[in-house]
Amino acid sequence: MPVTPPLPPPPRSASRRPPPRRPSGLPPGLPSGLSGRGRGARSPGRGAWLLPAVLLLAAACSSVPPLEGMDELESARTYAEWGDQEKALDLAEQVIDKDDVTLEDETEASFLAAEAALALGQDVLALRRYKWILENAPWSEHTVVIEDRLYGLGIAFLTLDRYGGWFDSRARGVEALETLQLHYHRSDKADDALRMVGDYFARDDVREWLEAAITHEQLATEYPDSEWAERSLWLAGHYRLRLVHGPAYNKDEMLRARALLERSLELHPRGSQAREAAADLAAVRDLLARGEVLVADFYAGRGNLPGERLRLANAALLFPETQAGLAAIQRLHGMGLDLATVAADPSQSSIDTFVPPPQEDRPEEEDAP
Repeated sequence: MPVTPPLPPPPRSASRRPPPRRPSGLPPGLPSGLSGRGRGARSPGRGAWLLPAVLLLAAACSSVPPLEGMDELESARTYAEWGDQEKALDLAEQVIDKDDVTLEDETEASFLAAEAALALGQDVLALRRYKWILENAPWSEHTVVIEDRLYGLGIAFLTLDRYGGWFDSRARGVEALETLQLHYHRSDKADDALRMVGDYFARDDVREWLEAAITHEQLATEYPDSEWAERSLWLAGHYRLRLVHGPAYNKDEMLRARALLERSLELHPRGSQAREAAADLAAVRDLLARGEVLVADFYAGRGNLPGERLRLANAALLFPETQAGLAAIQRLHGMGLDLATVAADPSQSSIDTFVPPPQEDRPEEEDAP
C-alpha cells in the first residue's frame, strides 16, 4: 500500500505574525524603523543618528522648574544671586515668553536675562535684552547700569578677536554704541561712542566713507565741546572728500566737503588738525575748479560760447589760486574778457550755485533717565 506524503504546513497568517520588537530607549509613539533595525532597513545602523537627536531635542525643550514656594521670576533672581546663571537665564526667558506677563515683570526678567547672558558670554542676547528695556521701559532703575553695559559691549564687539572673521559681529558694536548715544545723549560716554563708531566705518577693512563722515559730523555738531570735536569736524570733511573720484564726480559731495573743511578751519584755525584740514580744503577746491573747466570744455566742443564763458568765469572767480583757476583766467583773457568785468556782471557767472545741499535732520528721541 503506497505511503501518502504528509501535507505541507499551512502558511502562517499575516495577522498572526508577531509585531516587530521596539528597540529599548525609544520614546513611546516613535516608529521603530527610525532605529535602523525595523522592517525595511537596508543596512545596519540606518537612522541611528536620529535617536540622539530626538533625545537632545527633548532635553532642550525641558525647562528649569521654579524653586519651591517661588514663581519663575523670584526663582530667576535667586539663582542669579547664587551664581547659577544658566538657570537664572532659563527662568527669566520663561517669564518673558508668557502671554500674560506684566510690563514690570517683563522688564525685570529682561534685565535678569541680560545680566545672565552677559555672564555666560551670550553677548548678542544680552544686547537685545538691554535694548528692549531702553525702548519699552526707559523709566526702569536698571538704565543706570545698562549705560555701562552698552559701552563695554560696544568695545568688545569692535575689538575682541572672537568677533572677527568672515561672518563677524562688528556691526553689533556699532549697534551697541549708537544705542548708548541715542538713549544717553548727555552722557560723558556719548561722544566717545560716536568717535568709535566713526573710526570703525573708516577702518581699512570697512571703508564706509559716507557713514564715517556722517558719524563724525554728528559728533562735531552735537558735542562741540568734546575733546574729539575738532578731529571729527576735520574727518567729516576728509571722508566726504574720499567719496569723490575726480573732478567729474558729483559736485554735491565736493561742496559738502568744502563746507565742513572751511568750518573746521574757521572754528579751529590753530588746532591740531588745522594743517590736515587746510590741505584737504586745497584739494577739494582744485577738484571744483577742474570740474568747472571740464564743463567749459564740453560747451566749447559744441560751440556753446556763453556756456564756456560762464564755466570759465566760475573757475576764475571762485578758485583763482588753483592751477585750473589760473588756466581759466588765461582763457578768458584770450576771449577779450577782463576778470574784473566778468566779476561785476552777474550774468557772466553762476557762482551763487556753489552752495552745499542741506543735510537731513536726524530724529531726536528722549534720553533715558
